[in-house]
Amino acid sequence: MPKALRWWVLVLGLVALPGAWALPDPAGGLGGSGATPDGIGGTGIHPGGIGGTGIHSGGIGGPGIQPGGIGGTGITALGVIQRFGSIYVNGQEYALTPQTRYSIDGAAGTAKDLHLGDRVTVQAAADGRAIAQEVRVEHAVIGRVTEVDAAKRQLAILSETIQTGKRTPITMHDSDQSLPFTALKVGDVVSISGLDRGNGHWLATAIRRLYPGDTAPARVPLLLRGQVDALYPDRDTLEVGATKLKVNGALLRAIQVGQSVVVRGEYADGRAQVESVTPTALAAQNVGNRVSLVGYLARGDNGWTTHGISLVEGPHTLYENGDAANMRAGSMVAISGEVKAPGVIAVESITFRVNPMDFDLPALPQMARGARGDWERSENEGERPEVNSPEIERPDVERPEVRPQVERPEILDGD
Repeated sequence: MPKALRWWVLVLGLVALPGAWALPDPAGGLGGSGATPDGIGGTGIHPGGIGGTGIHSGGIGGPGIQPGGIGGTGITALGVIQRFGSIYVNGQEYALTPQTRYSIDGAAGTAKDLHLGDRVTVQAAADGRAIAQEVRVEHAVIGRVTEVDAAKRQLAILSETIQTGKRTPITMHDSDQSLPFTALKVGDVVSISGLDRGNGHWLATAIRRLYPGDTAPARVPLLLRGQVDALYPDRDTLEVGATKLKVNGALLRAIQVGQSVVVRGEYADGRAQVESVTPTALAAQNVGNRVSLVGYLARGDNGWTTHGISLVEGPHTLYENGDAANMRAGSMVAISGEVKAPGVIAVESITFRVNPMDFDLPALPQMARGARGDWERSENEGERPEVNSPEIERPDVERPEVRPQVERPEILDGD
């Protein structure tokens, strides 16, 4: 057969082979093992989400949150940073990207400002992975230590009682060096990340010593979060948790009893001076967002709350490690659900008796453990790699698989 005719036969053979040399389908993705009109076929995205270990209908599959977990239009997570590489909060990994925004008590920050045990609010989107759009670190208390009880592993700051555990990270602000609890002294200036137990009591999930008492500058920061329990405008006094503070009466005009606030100021000449009292923004505002949170239950006027968020149970609410009778003020719980109205969650599951530092946290390989069995932070903490979209293996339509079929025109030489 003439060479030119062979080329034409080869081309016609390729065109006739179904699926050979499939090109991207303009209707929605790659043909063959690539994307179908509804997503990525095979082990990639299927209708309703990402298959395999990715997101499936109703939640994040694999090591993530199962049906009833993360999905919807977005994700709101309230908890503590359990692990790095990106960050893990409430057992779920949230990828940090160059587009992720950070704030530390309302001020702009960076990924390097994140520390193990920090109490955070994460706003995220699901795009093959849970991608953190915003991470807000919100310290519970910042101030001077006024009392240390080594036997109880307990501190007092202002009039707040701070309880610590044996695994609570305690570090130095300027070096991240770990400190034993016994290194903390009266007069030290510290920041506390933690969960509100109510009535001026906190469970510390991280402590950072900003200044030793004997080297602290004359003016040091003050911060307190909590609920306004009482207002005394005639005495220019505000009561938050167990702490009473003198406040310029003008700062109290927009504040109401029962409101969640953050109080900011400084210590001057050893005395606390309040500079601002501002309402805290609701963490769960976006209707339809999936919500994951860990915190202590409190009894509100209209039912149970945590983190200032109203919890609405229903006939299909699932209970783990207990039942509805275990709903008690001061109980530590993990909640998953959906935002039904700003500040209101329709609760889908409640888990009792959880540890905020390891709740739902997937196990690491043995090689990832430190010498003492403790979890170690990533060496690249704060310098997070960009999160790439899930890779789709697109075979280069290897011609050897096609040639055995298209080389049949060679038989025509005998005709």
